[in-house]
Amino acid sequence: MIAEGRVGSRVGGGLSPVAAVALAIAVLGGASFAWIYGSKLPYGGGPPIRSDGVGYYIYLPAALLDHDLTMWATIDRSFGGLPPAEQVLQPVQPTGRLLDQYGIGEAVMIAPFFGVGHVIAIAAGTRRNGFSWPYQAAAAAAGLAYFLLGIALLGSLLARWFRPSTVVVTLLAITFGTDAFSYATYDAIFSHAFSFCAIALVLRLAVATSERPAVSNVAGLAAAVGLAMLVRPTNLVILVFCGLIGVRSPRDVVPRARALAGRLDLVAIGAGVFLLVLLPQFAYFFEITGRVFVNPYTRDRGYLDLLHPHLRGVLFSVRKGLFFWSPVLVLAAVGLAWLRRTVPFLVVPAVTYLVVNAWVVSSWSIWWYGGSFGMRPFIDALPVFALGLAALIETASKRLVRPAVLTVVAATTLLSVHLMLAYWHGALDYENMDLAKYQAAFHQLYFGLHAIQP
Repeated sequence: MIAEGRVGSRVGGGLSPVAAVALAIAVLGGASFAWIYGSKLPYGGGPPIRSDGVGYYIYLPAALLDHDLTMWATIDRSFGGLPPAEQVLQPVQPTGRLLDQYGIGEAVMIAPFFGVGHVIAIAAGTRRNGFSWPYQAAAAAAGLAYFLLGIALLGSLLARWFRPSTVVVTLLAITFGTDAFSYATYDAIFSHAFSFCAIALVLRLAVATSERPAVSNVAGLAAAVGLAMLVRPTNLVILVFCGLIGVRSPRDVVPRARALAGRLDLVAIGAGVFLLVLLPQFAYFFEITGRVFVNPYTRDRGYLDLLHPHLRGVLFSVRKGLFFWSPVLVLAAVGLAWLRRTVPFLVVPAVTYLVVNAWVVSSWSIWWYGGSFGMRPFIDALPVFALGLAALIETASKRLVRPAVLTVVAATTLLSVHLMLAYWHGALDYENMDLAKYQAAFHQLYFGLHAIQP
């Protein structure tokens, strides 16, 4: 059984620490939206729904306004009759119809916000086409809202084992010490804030299911895993974490497998719910291609090669390396060694998941993931990294060690905030970064030099 959680103190007798952090992030997020779209920053000069975000979002106007999943009605009305971007919609054989390479999960999550945007469009008398300002604002708000929900879910999980101060520092570091906040605001329509929320939900339900393997918990967990996969197929790797909860050493693997085999009824329920959640995606594939199982990515747009991962570039390079751009995660990775003292039954799941996930992320042929801030695919894994960071902060209790750890956390977080601001202002090359450009970014951000052109 899982140990009883801690009872967090209240802030000023009202908000819990987790709620206070979420509220602070929400306020900063709203202010950031006003700044980003009010000042027309270089890379964010367009509307919120842009680039990859178009591919994730376009299902909504196509299905709910135009009732045409081939998307030609939407393309004719909103994109002048030309597909919005080559990497978003491409013709497939044998039907010749346009296939969206992005999954429908994000559109499903945005749908309630889309409805609000539609009501506002009616009330404001503006165009009801899915892309006028009410829809743009609603979609951007969805990205921030789901990130905040993910923070709340992660915070409630961490609060079971760690002190309130540890939880607060961890949540702030994960938000601002990585590229997460940028993808909750500046690029809010990309998939990463939505994946962050889905993975945080999976962790919360996975722990609850291991504690009480009831039908409701199993069904909820299966649905959450299905949703995470609908957003990004590689999120399915989180099953590694779920399957290993409670395993503390190799000799625990067989008993764990036997325990699962002994509850085939729950396994069957979980598998059924999981497939049920995936049905809309399969239905879309069949409608467009005539096949249920489809790889929507063409080889020239990137492919998965698990035998040739680019681990060094993905993890350490100046161009996009995870630990170079988000050094606070070095502390999180180190902290996994101390997780054994606080939450021992999650050590093996966390380490194994992070290793497998890093391998999968590194195996994408376009390993730098195009124009972006930092190594964005790892935002999905931040809830698991948070366990290691919280464990390190919690166990650093000696007089000199704890201030040193907190100082490093603060310094690396401030460095990440600087890089984020430099990126927003166009002082960082969003695709082909090198050390010289990295150093020049300090001068460009603070002394008003011209932005680097990629």
